[in-house]
This record gives sequence, structure tokens and C-alpha cells, in this order.
Amino acid sequence: MKEGQPQAVYLKDYTPPDYLIDEVYLLFELGEESTKVISQLQVRRNPKSARADSTLELVGEDLKLESITLNAARLDTTQYVLTDEKMIIANVPEQFTLSVETLITPQTNTSLEGLYKSSGNFCTQCEAQGFRK
Repeated sequence: MKEGQPQAVYLKDYTPPDYLIDEVYLLFELGEESTKVISQLQVRRNPKSARADSTLELVGEDLKLESITLNAARLDTTQYVLTDEKMIIANVPEQFTLSVETLITPQTNTSLEGLYKSSGNFCTQCEAQGFRK
């Protein structure tokens, strides 16, 4: 497969998610230089999950993490792992509130996924795969 081409995903490859998100609160502070995104999630362990450990993995691209709190306690960099594509938090409780503040730059997003700027307007298609940007 050539780099950059979409990879096929098959129904047989899907498994129940490890966590369920009951509520989502999103706040976008649109700016000409950058945009602040604040998310607050009400999360609980999925009883149908086959995974034994209590690690939460969140996928994201082209985000600058500003802060993260778990049940109102701010996490420091020793309490999570951050890569170019994921944030991994080990040992989360069965039920919790997760708040994440990130900065993005829609003005430089040329993929037309997630939040981007086109002809002076902020735009999004809000697709599940693309909105991780």
C-alpha cells in the first residue's frame, strides 16, 4: 500500500470500546492565530470491554496539549504518555470526568479534516475520523 492512501477497515476488526462517553462538552475559542479547544468528558468503563487493564487511549493529531485534568486533579507529564497520534493515561478509575485543553491552528490545516479555515471562514465537516485533528 502506498503511503498516504486510506487503509481498509473491516467490520471483523472492530471490538467494543474500552470506555463509554456519556456526556461531551466542547468549547471552541476561535482565534486568528490559534484556536483553544476545551473538552470535558463524562467517561465510564464499558462492561463489554475485553481489555483487562485500566488504560485510556485517546487519538488526536496536530494538537498542542495545554492541560489535562482527571476528576478535577491536574495531571502532570509523569501521569500520561503523549505521542504524535495518542495520549495514553494509565490507571484511570471505573468512572471519571476528563477535561482536556488543547490549541489547534485551523489556518494551517490543509487536510480539510477537523476544523480548518477556508476563504476566511472557519469550517468543519465533523466526521468522526477527521475530527481528531
